[in-house]
Amino acid sequence: MKQRAIRGAASICYLAVCALSSIAAQQPPASPEAAAIRVQSSLVLIDVISQDKNGLPVRDFKKEDFRVFDNNQGVSITTFSAGTHDTRPIILWLVVICNEQGHGGFEASAEFMGKEALFRPALDHLENQDTVGIAHWCDNGETQLDLQPTEDRDGAIGVLAETLKPIPFHAGGNSDAVGEETFRKMIRLIIRDAHRRNPQPLPVIVFLHGDYTGQPHRELGELVDDFLETSGIVFGIKDYRSPNLHLVGEQSKILQYMAKHTGGLYLSAPPSGYAAALEAILTQLHYRYELGFVPPALDGKRHELRVGLTKEAREHHQGVRLRFRPEYIPVRDEPGWAH
Repeated sequence: MKQRAIRGAASICYLAVCALSSIAAQQPPASPEAAAIRVQSSLVLIDVISQDKNGLPVRDFKKEDFRVFDNNQGVSITTFSAGTHDTRPIILWLVVICNEQGHGGFEASAEFMGKEALFRPALDHLENQDTVGIAHWCDNGETQLDLQPTEDRDGAIGVLAETLKPIPFHAGGNSDAVGEETFRKMIRLIIRDAHRRNPQPLPVIVFLHGDYTGQPHRELGELVDDFLETSGIVFGIKDYRSPNLHLVGEQSKILQYMAKHTGGLYLSAPPSGYAAALEAILTQLHYRYELGFVPPALDGKRHELRVGLTKEAREHHQGVRLRFRPEYIPVRDEPGWAH
């Protein structure tokens, strides 16, 4: 497998990120395929992240400032939540690929080995109700949730360090195909964990990975849909030294693709900026808006999803940008494999 894949002072966090010129969004080119979310109830929740022209979250939007469109038809917003105390708690999943010696380098997760503690200050910006988990996948077929969601921030960093320790690379068979399948298994483990919790949290995956990743085109839709059956968001942080590589014959940069189509973001940072990058992600999440609406039909088909602002809200907040998922799939029940 080509290696695969605050609360606090919000303005300080964002300005710190803006000041680090090496921390930049790494967005992939637009894809003809759009990601989708399968909804397991009659209520669709849309997580909306806002940024003004300075990159700071807009914190004073009201329900009446938003407009939601399902297949270009306006729908009524039935629920509205804003900010840390109203929105769902977060499960922050820090995810890496195995550090398989002789099979990868700066295009994967190995560059973070020995630097795990640099992320620790950012975890202090998690809210009390938020938790953090650790997961990994390997090209040899191994994957697991190394740490179930916990409030133990120090323990999480310790488990991350153990997960990134080098292991021998066992070549055999088609390791590319094995790694791709293992990646999908890991995503389903995270989905299953979210389905089993009541009330369901917002699973947020932060890949610590250079994103030299790929999947066959025909399986990309299934890969993204698997994760989006639970309304989660994908982010990523890559070391600034990671090469900007593209694959031939596959959809490349899968992790950035997933981030783009879930309303997330992929950042690049030097080690000195690791904490600032993660803090920026947490700030966006903590000042997000959650809009709920009842879908017109539970037809199991892809629906285009669009969120906009009223004319008055746009005039009051000129240059504001909204990030959200572009599609969803309304279905009555959760998938059988998630039980």
